[in-house]
Amino acid sequence: MLKRALTVFATAFIFASCSSVDLNEPSGSPSHGCDASQASHVTGKHISPSQEQEALRSSGAATVRVIRPGQAITRDYRAERLNLQLNDYDTVVRAYCG
Repeated sequence: MLKRALTVFATAFIFASCSSVDLNEPSGSPSHGCDASQASHVTGKHISPSQEQEALRSSGAATVRVIRPGQAITRDYRAERLNLQLNDYDTVVRAYCG
């Protein structure tokens, strides 16, 4: 019984030491993320290249993606990406990160 307990403990220790989580890195670091609330001023406005760039700059995002109705999009989550969702009239109805 003791041998089995030691084996389980050793296995758990080995797997725990292989973890790729950096506990020293602060979670939710805003330095390279996206804050969609800072880009909410484009909501209700007609999209244009200058509106895209202004939303990108103010949100702190690395990239911007414009999503039109019915457009196929990937479902991958990217914390540094700002998404601008449009309606049929190319008006921004939602700004969100991901």
